[in-house]
Amino acid sequence: MLRWLTPVLALLLTACGSLPEPQYPPKDLTDFDEQVELDIVWQDFAGKGPGELGYMLPPVVSGGNIYAIDREGNLKAWEAETGTLLWAADLDAGASSGLSYNQGQLYFGTQNGEVIALSASGGEVLWRTRLTTQIMTPPQVNNASRQLIVQTAGGKVSALDELTGRILWNYESSEPLLTLHGTATPLVVPSATFAGFANGRVVALDNRNGQLAWDVRAAVPTGRTDIERLVDVDAQPLLTSKGMLVVTSYQGRLIALDPSSGRGIWERKDSSFYPAVEGFGNVLYVDEGSNIVALDARTGGVLWNQDALSGRRLTAPVIWGDTLAVGDYDGYIHLISLTKGHVVGRIAADASGIEQPLVATEKTLYAVAVNGRLMAIERQ
Repeated sequence: MLRWLTPVLALLLTACGSLPEPQYPPKDLTDFDEQVELDIVWQDFAGKGPGELGYMLPPVVSGGNIYAIDREGNLKAWEAETGTLLWAADLDAGASSGLSYNQGQLYFGTQNGEVIALSASGGEVLWRTRLTTQIMTPPQVNNASRQLIVQTAGGKVSALDELTGRILWNYESSEPLLTLHGTATPLVVPSATFAGFANGRVVALDNRNGQLAWDVRAAVPTGRTDIERLVDVDAQPLLTSKGMLVVTSYQGRLIALDPSSGRGIWERKDSSFYPAVEGFGNVLYVDEGSNIVALDARTGGVLWNQDALSGRRLTAPVIWGDTLAVGDYDGYIHLISLTKGHVVGRIAADASGIEQPLVATEKTLYAVAVNGRLMAIERQ
């Protein structure tokens, strides 16, 4: 989904005629050499889609089950393989983040700034903690210290006790007036949290106390107008198998860092709303124009660039076997070869479109359409 500006400012800018026309008209789909045939093996309605609120509410899969929540707090659980509905719960809380799962519990953030912990066996509320502003990314679990790390839309990162919801520490970043509608999901490892902010900065925080370990600018504002100077780190950093931290940014750079010091290893000037992913040891990402780029993880050099889906408002990429999978605004799901960058599979999943991030397991790809339909897709 093309990320948008915070609502009030977007309305003001529209009234002034300042918002630019779309730069990337969608390309028509063309014939390709189909090497992977896809089929929808089951489907159900997960609830109401995000609508104009634009929340990212992807499902979560764990322990043979799949769980999904909608913007009104309707929570459902299914058997992941068969689609059999296990239970449903109507929570008194509007969700603004997707779910996360850990050891029999589910966690999500709400539109009024609460973090809520639930039983994964029936949806009963275990605890709820109020933070400052709405939470737009799933809480992240640190099993080493039984913490939940949560980032709010206002630029605050908080650590909560996973068992009680008690706030352990806070870190706050200064946020600009004009931002994209969205928040970067923090990346949590046992000792540290890596977080990106709407001011274009990336930080490393000590998980013991929230103290700042290092601070790096990923995107530098340039241009004359507020829109031209808008920068944002809106995606979760990637920690590669070789121990390198890769960060994308809007109107900034894609940078590779040493996670222990924040020292730069390589960089590439480009713009993206979404996190990079790793496939076959390479770094891949979707740029703001919906071109898919593969880089050599050691140097940042371009290996291939797939522009056949340019302008089609692709979802965040996920790795599925030997392919990269994305959905698009027209409801198609595409598979791209990790080695060559060619389109190798495609299915027309839902005409309402796909904006939510796809979720991949070894066998199945799960997608939620704009109309709230949940689909399980497998290779034939």
